[in-house]
Amino acid sequence: MICYLGCASLSHFISGFVELQPPEFTAEPPKPITVVEGNNLSLEWRYDLGVGGSIRRIDFHETSSSPSVLILEVSSVGHYPVNQTPDVLVDSYNGRLQANVTETQTSITILGANRTVDSKEYQLDVNPVGSSRISSAVTVLVQCKYKSTSVSIFQYYVMCN
Repeated sequence: MICYLGCASLSHFISGFVELQPPEFTAEPPKPITVVEGNNLSLEWRYDLGVGGSIRRIDFHETSSSPSVLILEVSSVGHYPVNQTPDVLVDSYNGRLQANVTETQTSITILGANRTVDSKEYQLDVNPVGSSRISSAVTVLVQCKYKSTSVSIFQYYVMCN
């Protein structure tokens, strides 16, 4: 191929189209997110890993304490623990946490949220193959379930302990 003066400009022009974008979150849970005690808490993140991007590992941490606690770690796409076994799942969340991981989103559900156990700060880390980790933090507030009690014509609410 014979190249004249325009080759350098053409090469620069073409490389601009194939330049890979860094991974990024495109949707995250509300900050903070609230749930009524006893209800399921659903957290969902969407992300763009770029052209041909794939998951190397997903980590879900509780970051309220120091050091942070790794709750869940998975190294492939799938529905955990329904179809696949996670690499790491903390015992206190066994039977209470479900995760669905794809190349474009991760959803985590905590079943039967508990005020004293689940009201914390969490962080999702997405570790793509051949690229930098991206992280998203969320604060979970589990609200008390109020009980309604009626006495004659008056109705009042009793706060939970």
